[in-house]
Amino acid sequence: MKLILKYLKKYKKLLVLNVISVFGFALVELGIPTIIANMIDIGVKNQDRNYLYSMWGAILVISIVGVAGTILLGYCCAKISTSITRDIRNDIFTKVQDFSPSEFNKFGISSLITRTNNDAFQIQMFINVILRTALMTPVMLVVSFIMTLRTSLDLSLVIAATLPVVILGVILVAKISEPMSQKQQASLDHLNRISRENLTGIKVIRAFNNDRYEQARFNETNVEFTDYTKKIFKLMSVTQPIFFLLMNLAAVFIFYLASQMIDAGTL
Repeated sequence: MKLILKYLKKYKKLLVLNVISVFGFALVELGIPTIIANMIDIGVKNQDRNYLYSMWGAILVISIVGVAGTILLGYCCAKISTSITRDIRNDIFTKVQDFSPSEFNKFGISSLITRTNNDAFQIQMFINVILRTALMTPVMLVVSFIMTLRTSLDLSLVIAATLPVVILGVILVAKISEPMSQKQQASLDHLNRISRENLTGIKVIRAFNNDRYEQARFNETNVEFTDYTKKIFKLMSVTQPIFFLLMNLAAVFIFYLASQMIDAGTL
C-alpha cells in the first residue's frame, strides 16, 4: 500500500476529481429515492402539482450530475491506474538495468518478467477497485447511516451492528487468501521459468529427446498454478454472495423493525 501511495502523489488533481465524482454517484443513488419518497409523502398526498413538478426538475438535475460523475469516475480510475502501472514498469526496467550478474541470479529472469507484467497488471486492477469501490462504499455508508439516523436511532443501530461483521469478514478473507496468493505467485514464477527454458533450449531438448520429460514438468507446474487459481476464485466467488446476503438480511430486519415501529406509532 505504501508503494501505491507513493505513486498516487503524482496524480493529486485526478485523485481529487475521482473523489468528487464518487460524491456525484452517491448523490444519484441516495438522492433520487429520497426525493421520490418526498413526492409520494407530500406531493401525492396533498395533490400538490407544483411540488411534484419542482421535484421532477430536481430529479432531472441530479440524474445529469450522476451521469457526469459516473463518466468522470470511470475516466479518473482508468487514467490513474494505468499511469501508475506505467510508472511502476518504467521504474522496474530502470532498476533492472543496474543489476549485477549475481542479482540476476538471485531474483531470476522469469521472476523479473512476472514482476514487470503480471504483478504490475494486478496492481493496476487493485488500484482501479480501490478508487472506484473502496472510495464509494464509505461515502454511501456514511450518507446512508446519517439519513437513517435522521429517521430513527433504532434503525441506524442495525446498520452500525452490521459494520463490525463486514469488517471482520474482509479481514478473514484476506488472511485466508494471502498464503494462497503467495503460492500462486511462486508457481507462476516457476511456470515462466520452465517456459523460458524450453524456448531457449528447444534444440538441446530435441537433440536429447527430452520432449516428454519437459512436457510432464510443464504440466505439473501448470496444474499446480491452476489449482491455486481455482481456490482463490472460489473463495472470492463465495465471499461476495455472503456479504450481499448479510446486507440484505440487515435490510430485511430494518424493514421489519420499521413496520413494528409504525404499528406502535413510534415512527
